[in-house]
Amino acid sequence: MIEAILVVLTKAQPGRENDLNDWYTNIHIRDALRFRGSITAQRFSRSNDQPMDLPDAFDWQYLAFYDVFDAERFSREHWDNALTTRMMVTDAIDDSTLEDYHYYPLAFRDKDPETPHTGSVILEQLNATPGQDANFREWYCDEYLPKAVRRPGVKSAGFAMFRTYGQMIPTTPGHNYVGIYRLNDASAWQAWRENAELTKASCVDQTTLRFTHWDWLTAPLTKDAVQNPTSEGLAAEERARLHMGDKVLTSGTEKLGNS
Repeated sequence: MIEAILVVLTKAQPGRENDLNDWYTNIHIRDALRFRGSITAQRFSRSNDQPMDLPDAFDWQYLAFYDVFDAERFSREHWDNALTTRMMVTDAIDDSTLEDYHYYPLAFRDKDPETPHTGSVILEQLNATPGQDANFREWYCDEYLPKAVRRPGVKSAGFAMFRTYGQMIPTTPGHNYVGIYRLNDASAWQAWRENAELTKASCVDQTTLRFTHWDWLTAPLTKDAVQNPTSEGLAAEERARLHMGDKVLTSGTEKLGNS
């Protein structure tokens, strides 16, 4: 059973995108899924096709989702292992700003659970208008999400809320809510550009509203696949570790909540 979704936004040091991706895909996700509390993980890259104009300050390149059944345990495993041989972190990552927060599900709909997700993702990052959180959650769960999931090409829709419980870092995100829409049609993202329901909702804080489009980068990786790896998976991890060598971070655990 999923307790929380860890939403992670990352970016590489200039010119180090290949190094970051090699480490994250072949080492980091596997290290994290070896920790207790995790279920599965998947990565996406920022699409060239965006449903809204993004400010220059939005320079995140990659998005990762982790399905988590015990957020407190998963965070504690990170606190205990970060920057050790059990969880080495490449120096190709720009860790100047951490976007790494658990969100707790409020609503979920899947139009066809037997059909796998094979496409891109829309990530909505939202806040309620001050003093309107209860009204916002009711509107989103009862009105907005049921309509949005019926858009052509949308496979599933999820809505989740930030809580201080079980977080890895002692900060709060810029957005208290996320909407996650998995798409199985290459053009489905355009519905977010064409539909103004979010941008006109009085219960949504329009000054912080952001929705972005992310392309599939890696297939979902399960904890079972890491614990029972294929020879190809083992070879990819070994090669990536040799490639990374000693180009790793040696400080920064003070950014974690229990360090």
